[in-house]
Amino acid sequence: MKKSALFLIALTVFAPAVLSAQDTRDTTVRFNGKTIYVHDSIGRMKVSVMDGDSGSYRKVYEGIFADEKSYERFNVTQEVGMYIPILKNKYRHREGCRAGRRSMEPHWAGFGVGRLTTADNNMNIGYTAGIPLNKGKSNEVMLNILEGILPIGGTTFGITSGFGLNWRSYHIEQNKHLLVKDAVTGVYDAPAGVTYRYSRMRTLHLTVPLMIEFQPTMWRRHNFFLTAGVVGGWNVMNTYRVMYDDPSKGRVNMVESRGLQTNPLTLDIMVQVGYSCIGFYAKYSPVGVFQRGKGADVHAASIGCMLHF
Repeated sequence: MKKSALFLIALTVFAPAVLSAQDTRDTTVRFNGKTIYVHDSIGRMKVSVMDGDSGSYRKVYEGIFADEKSYERFNVTQEVGMYIPILKNKYRHREGCRAGRRSMEPHWAGFGVGRLTTADNNMNIGYTAGIPLNKGKSNEVMLNILEGILPIGGTTFGITSGFGLNWRSYHIEQNKHLLVKDAVTGVYDAPAGVTYRYSRMRTLHLTVPLMIEFQPTMWRRHNFFLTAGVVGGWNVMNTYRVMYDDPSKGRVNMVESRGLQTNPLTLDIMVQVGYSCIGFYAKYSPVGVFQRGKGADVHAASIGCMLHF
């Protein structure tokens, strides 16, 4: 009941905040002894994760995701307390990163980053339906803030759910952009005389997972985990931003359009495997990025890593 109450509170607090104040750029979340700062400015998102369990804050992760380049830095030994078998025993007593847990713990809450691409409805990864997607720059960022697990018949299997936020950035190359014409979203050349420095579509989804989690007992601990299931998403924001140099106006950085006929609801198939607080995931969405008949028939797909709190 406590988990359900927390989840309902999250929906009533976060959903209205995102819907009615999409221009708000700073978010601070405190969860399980960690403080997550998200600063989303024009063309740049900075995420910092601080560990304050011991009374003094230490930065355990920093990521800067710009439209032109990205930067990430992990600090996951003593600061996070990550349990890695090859490390000396002096690191294993820390509880900051789920080390040495004897009971089942869900693996949803945390921070994740991944590479984003598209696929067709037969899961042929890399298919773009003519959209010149820059796969090197396209990315997704996940901030999952609530989680819970229901053990099934012991302490090996469980059902995991929770609540999170998922940003996806689709970068378009070849000096093109996406526009809605005649009620259909298509790929068009930049206006005459304009050369884009970047051109990207960003979406924000509120997400709720339903996962089966497998946690075998190894050395009397539940450190290894494998999860598989689905993640439902509600698309609450979609913006298309371009940046270019104009001889008379200087550098132009603006939101060119919103919406772009993307699907309001999504469903991702997700698999994750990991040890202690580090996980690696793969996702594919059988639901198209755009509404049927209103844009290219492409589906989101991604791979990445998670730092669980």
